Amino acid sequence: MGRAVELFTQPKTVKSVKKEKAFLKIVFMGTPPFGATVLRRLAASHEVIGVVTQPDRPAGRKNTLTPPAVKVVAQELGLPVLQIERLRGPEVQSRLKEFANGADVFVVASFGMLLPVAVLEMPPLGSLNVHASLLPAYRGASPVAQAILDGRNETGVTIMQMEKGLDTGPALSRVVVPIAPDDTQPTLLEKLAQAGAELLVETLPRWANHEIQPEPQDHNQATHTGIIKKEDGLINWLESAAGIERKSRAYDPWPGIYTLWQGQTLKLGHCEVLPEKVDHLSPGETALLPVGGSPSLIIGTGQGGLAPLELQLPGKRMLPVADFVRGYPDFVGAKLG
Repeated sequence: MGRAVELFTQPKTVKSVKKEKAFLKIVFMGTPPFGATVLRRLAASHEVIGVVTQPDRPAGRKNTLTPPAVKVVAQELGLPVLQIERLRGPEVQSRLKEFANGADVFVVASFGMLLPVAVLEMPPLGSLNVHASLLPAYRGASPVAQAILDGRNETGVTIMQMEKGLDTGPALSRVVVPIAPDDTQPTLLEKLAQAGAELLVETLPRWANHEIQPEPQDHNQATHTGIIKKEDGLINWLESAAGIERKSRAYDPWPGIYTLWQGQTLKLGHCEVLPEKVDHLSPGETALLPVGGSPSLIIGTGQGGLAPLELQLPGKRMLPVADFVRGYPDFVGAKLG
């Protein structure tokens, strides 16, 4: 896969400062798998002197206390770890300053909390963020899901200089990453993490060597994303089948997409859009229709038909749709939502 990379270099008339170190000393801040992928690649090229991440959280049905992915990788690499709940207040900032003593730069990748200005300005080279979009598009918490929801065929990663605003700082470099028709949020996140990690290790030495001219964002072109909530996964059957299918990929694995049937929450797994017209089905109505020579379960939508390949009721496992219909024959002809 080709890489369309931009590094915003200084004009040739500007003399570069000679780099004094073979490796930069970096404090890395991140939490989920996106950050873990970036950390692993970063540690192979520079000296990561410490890792800051969020506390262990309960996870799974048994609420087992689970460390964040970044902590797991940091411990594998033998790196010091500082876990904090928040970054505001003189006491925690003093603790961070002591932990980060000697760092040239802070690198942030999907950390999950805002850095106060006092923290951003601690290291001499400032703080850089690995953001999973082509800024100023998709600022905020869920840029990858939103790119899938919008049906985009490409997105990317921007390395930006952090400032007080949320993802408003000037860009140092960016890389374009195609979105495949079957990409889910996890698969696209991993592609972006790998591309962003490579871009980061290319950008850091040039940033340290004063070879990059930060490019201010055009704030008039900015778009924003919010935190994904469980209710975002509730299907509105008046939407198009294509839109619901994109939602199934954007909200994988959480919150997923779901509807209501007989007073229960019904979760839909992987879905396909039916190319044929199904105008005779009302939105949310289910039917067995011949598709490709064999009957398939189709659900009517505001535009087109949706073919779920898996279905799941509360407390049950996700079933192939044929097995589900065999166990619940009255599902055919039902009205959902």
